[in-house]
Amino acid sequence: MSKRFFKQLKAKKPPKAIRRMRKKLGDVIEIPTSKGLSYVQYTHENKASPVLGSLIRVLEGFSKTRPSNEELSHLIKKPHRFQTFCPVHHSVNLGFFELVGNFPVPDFAKKFPTFKSSNTSHKIDPEKKKWWLWDGEKSWKVGELSVEEQKKYPFKGGFNDTGLVTAIENGEWGGRKLC
Repeated sequence: MSKRFFKQLKAKKPPKAIRRMRKKLGDVIEIPTSKGLSYVQYTHENKASPVLGSLIRVLEGFSKTRPSNEELSHLIKKPHRFQTFCPVHHSVNLGFFELVGNFPVPDFAKKFPTFKSSNTSHKIDPEKKKWWLWDGEKSWKVGELSVEEQKKYPFKGGFNDTGLVTAIENGEWGGRKLC
């Protein structure tokens, strides 16, 4: 093959859809769903377990059009529906989701949450399950938790882009209520 052939293949800049963006805590990302536009805020990166990736808070509600920055700022200050891990910035790079701004993470969401997990079937009575808690660095067995205690902790786990959209739309993951 000639040098000319290889010169033709060389792109000057990668297409916008595959450019690598820098993540910043507080990034707000717009996610299209069948119920309307949904918004998430990037709050933490877990260095102890990099496989999980970016921790996001899924904000309340759905919108037909993008809210103004003032409306987004107000939305971000409200409690979230649920928290989970998802490589949302990768989905932004691919053009599936869109970065719409960066806002300060509210005080109540600055501390890394303690997550719950269980290896017991989701079909078993939730109060009979054996639970573990994880603070981002270590995990410990706590045994049974009442339904009220379970509500204090998000599920430890994550989603890809399509799984996140489904979870946002129906508020469930594998038959478990997320919010």
